[in-house]
This record gives sequence, structure tokens and C-alpha cells, in this order.
Amino acid sequence: MLRLRQDTFLFPKGRKKALTLSYDDGITQDERLIALMKRYQIKGTFNLNPGLMGDRDHLVQPGIDVSHYKFKKEEICRIYASQEIAVHSMTHPDLARVPQNMAAYEIAECRKELEELIYTPVTGMAYPFGTYNQNVKDAAKSCGITYSRTTCSTHRFNLPSDFLEWHPTCHHTEGCLFDLLEEFIKPADDTFPHSPLLFYVWGHSYEFDAYQQWNDIEKFLKTASEKKDVWYATNGEICEYINSVKHLVYSASGDYIYNPSCLDVWMLIDRKVYCIRSGQTVIIETS
Repeated sequence: MLRLRQDTFLFPKGRKKALTLSYDDGITQDERLIALMKRYQIKGTFNLNPGLMGDRDHLVQPGIDVSHYKFKKEEICRIYASQEIAVHSMTHPDLARVPQNMAAYEIAECRKELEELIYTPVTGMAYPFGTYNQNVKDAAKSCGITYSRTTCSTHRFNLPSDFLEWHPTCHHTEGCLFDLLEEFIKPADDTFPHSPLLFYVWGHSYEFDAYQQWNDIEKFLKTASEKKDVWYATNGEICEYINSVKHLVYSASGDYIYNPSCLDVWMLIDRKVYCIRSGQTVIIETS
């Protein structure tokens, strides 16, 4: 009887889990958050609005009365040096409610100005207000955006089926945050028949002031850190890695796998871990 082979990709170095963060608006509280992330060696992505940089406004909403000061352009390289920077539009409009050409301008100009600040390609994004439609997705793609985060919590650890509709696991203010973390860090089943797990947390760092949650986020980062089976990555690193997995080339028989990408890729095939190095072909052992 023909036996079906089980192929599952793994994260770099054969890890079964990944953790990433995403924070919006480029506000001054980011500096304190980044210091905590560096302390616990956690990585993430910060989504910025170049057209608003340097603004010194105050956010007043029900239950929130807090500074919403934004870093000046000349501060961006220093503040975000250890993290990924991504598009959040020039001026934070609801992109789903403006003409498509205006949405495209907001995205393209934001990308251009961010790249001029940090001297590296910027291909990630988070939708302002989390709103999007097909026109916005098309505009983002036409502007060279490879992924964009929504604000729709899944409360799961699944990978996105569409990186331009990347739904996070949860917002950091949700009461389920630590329950989800406890579930996430449990040892994975040795048989591991399922896809790797991704825990994706998002928010705004001013909320740590508004809701007095600095102790909570430090507890989260400390508890989540130093796990041997977790890859701590930016949004962009995860997207790039998954795309490399998708571009693996299988022989007709499946006995050979070629990796045309610039990244090494790890696979779990019939309980054996393979590292398929960039530009190389591996032979899959058959029983």
C-alpha cells in the first residue's frame, strides 16, 4: 500500500514556533517598549506615518488621556535601529474610504520617505485603523508591499493564507493575552503533524501609559523570551521566510527538493529534519 509522506516546514534552525510584535504610529513611548524588547531579545515591526512625524498631539478618548507625541524624522534611525520599520500611510487616513489613487499615493509616498530615512527597502505595512478592501490590497501590492497587518484578532497561532490580510493573534490589552501565551509556550507534540505556530501581538505603545500596562508587557516579554523552540522575528522576516518555503521546487517524484531562494529553509519530512540551504538541492530519504 502506498504510504503518504508528511512534509511540514519548520522555522529557521528547525524551530516549531515563532513570535512577533507589531506597533503603530511612531510615538515616543516606542522607545521604552523597544528597550524592553532588546532586554528580552524580542523582535517586531513598527509602522510609521512620515507625514505626521514630529507632531506633538494629545490623545483624548473614553478612558484614554495620554500623550501621542511622534518622533521627528531625524530620530527614526536611532530609535528603531534594532527593529523593522513598515508603512502605515503618510497621514493615517481610512484607506478603504478614499479613492484608490489616493490610497496608492499614501502608501507609495510613505514607503519612499521611510526608505530615505533608513536606507533600506521597506515592503511591509499595517492598515491605518485596520481597514482595507480589495482596492486597498491592490494598491498596496502595486506599491511593492508584500504583507499588511489588519486589526482582526484570531486568538489562534495560524499563519496567514494571504499576507495582505495578515490577521494578528491578539491585541496586548485583550484579557486572553497571558492564557494564549501559556498555551503557546507549552512543549510541542513530538509527532508534530501540524503547521508551525505563530504568536502575533499588536497594539500602540501609548496604551501602556493609558492603561498602566508597562508591568504587564514586561511580564509578557520576559515569560515569552529564551525559548529554544521559538524564533523571535520581525513581521518581514516571517513573510520572507514563508515565501521562501513556498518557492521550494520539488522533483516529480518528490525525492529531491531544490531551494532557489536566498534563505536556508528547514523541513520536517517523515519525522526527519532537513535543512535545504540556499541554492542547493537535497535528497529526501525514503523508507
